[in-house]
Amino acid sequence: MADGLNTQIIKDAILNGGEMTIGGTAGRWNPAGDQWTAYDLADTDTIIIARISDADEQDVNGVARQVTDMCKMAVSRDLRVRAVLVENDTSAFKRRKIKLPNGDHQLRTVRPQFRKALSLLARGDLRYCLVYHLDRMVRDPRDLEDLIDVVEASKPRIVVDSWGGSLRLATDSDITSARIHCAIANQASRDTARRVSRARQQQAEEGRFGGGGTRRFGFEDDGRTVRPAEAKTIADCTDAALGDVAMKEIARDLRRAGITRPDGGQWTGEAARDMLLRPCNAGLTVHRKGVRGRKYYTKDDVVGSFTDDPIVEPEKYWALVGKLTDPDRRTNSQAGTVARWLGSCIWRCECGDALRVQNKKRKLKDRRTGETTPVEERIYRCHQNDSGHVTISMDELDALAKGLLFELIRTSDPADIIGTPTAEIDVAALRAEIKVHRVRLEEIAADYEDDIIDRAQMLTRTKKRRAKIEAAQAKIDEAAEEYNPAIKLVDAEDIEAAWMDLTLGEQREIVRRLLPITVLPIGRGRRVPARDRIRLERPLKSA
Repeated sequence: MADGLNTQIIKDAILNGGEMTIGGTAGRWNPAGDQWTAYDLADTDTIIIARISDADEQDVNGVARQVTDMCKMAVSRDLRVRAVLVENDTSAFKRRKIKLPNGDHQLRTVRPQFRKALSLLARGDLRYCLVYHLDRMVRDPRDLEDLIDVVEASKPRIVVDSWGGSLRLATDSDITSARIHCAIANQASRDTARRVSRARQQQAEEGRFGGGGTRRFGFEDDGRTVRPAEAKTIADCTDAALGDVAMKEIARDLRRAGITRPDGGQWTGEAARDMLLRPCNAGLTVHRKGVRGRKYYTKDDVVGSFTDDPIVEPEKYWALVGKLTDPDRRTNSQAGTVARWLGSCIWRCECGDALRVQNKKRKLKDRRTGETTPVEERIYRCHQNDSGHVTISMDELDALAKGLLFELIRTSDPADIIGTPTAEIDVAALRAEIKVHRVRLEEIAADYEDDIIDRAQMLTRTKKRRAKIEAAQAKIDEAAEEYNPAIKLVDAEDIEAAWMDLTLGEQREIVRRLLPITVLPIGRGRRVPARDRIRLERPLKSA
């Protein structure tokens, strides 16, 4: 072959971002291995597209073979290649909901390189487009129509050809044939998807792991064998989430503990949420068909279960699903970056503004020698105005708060700290009930707008529905109280040691629930102990 190209040379170039010459035109692959571009674009007239639906990481054998054959085809026809675009491990059939430029959301195949090819062809300075086979180029009729539109709008007409002769768009007959064969390829993909879906349903019903993808956190590669350390992390994070610890705080605590995701990445709030919402944590196997755009499962999706003990009890798991999928839930303790300190954005100034932590630099003067030493400390500060209503030492207030908290737990009835256990409550059912009531509220508003009911009827019906929502929400809140993270302190023999074992997110949630503190201002230049500068909204019994 011209230039000495073969499949192995092309494979190595793709993997290493190496140089490659096609028919005398020199160029280089990008580091991602999905595009070769000629150094000199002048006098180039051809683009090559290769695609494989399913390939493991670093497996480029399939696309390398396609590129090899199409390069031979280009050289044999004296074509000058400008770019080779590769879609490795990319489906031309599966669709996702995306946002279009006009703002609408539609189901489309997600193929960045295919869209880049259409954009390059639409410029009008490329004459040829080479593909390996029609079904390597398109399997969605909408994608084919987009390609046809670009070809028919070009002058002179772009020549589209395939190595096997399956795709040509030179005449109306070619276009009709392409549409027919694309429909056949699309049906073949649908048949395959149906068979795979049914096989996965059977696997789920039998409690077997379907396999594929990155290892699931908490499990070995077989998807069934539990990793004890990671399982404990899942259980602890579930309790923390049920105890109202924000997802961003849970992710922060995982990063501080040096716990990474199976792929080596760092935890984010969204990744932690997705991990906790996996049914396999509760030993459940699920299957759903034809549902897109939903990132969590419902009880209707459960078709089987593992025989081993679950990491999280199913009742607790479904309570968590109800909490994390509630559209009205508090998603974070404050706006912006997640807090890193115990009382930041929890404790408040007398003016009502939240206290935040900042570094303060000052000079410490030795009275005997007169020498000054620079000192830097962290303080809680109200930012209501430039001077700040109050500032107080973070270390001093944190130490006082911990002492007060331990005193509160020692001197209080456990029921006053964590509440009284309630009967089993179906949180998921209550969430569903609330959604129904909200739909009814919208219908009532629509009926009033359409003059079907008068204002008095609208107000009466609305009041009844809101009362039902409040009653259901009260039951949910009652159930949530059972997962107060303070239970780990109430049951502890050594409260201080148990406190140290908590994550910062759990500590902050306990402080948020049990120790709301207001810091009072003092006159300029005065030094007053922290105990005399605070007001407890929940007084201690011993106080």
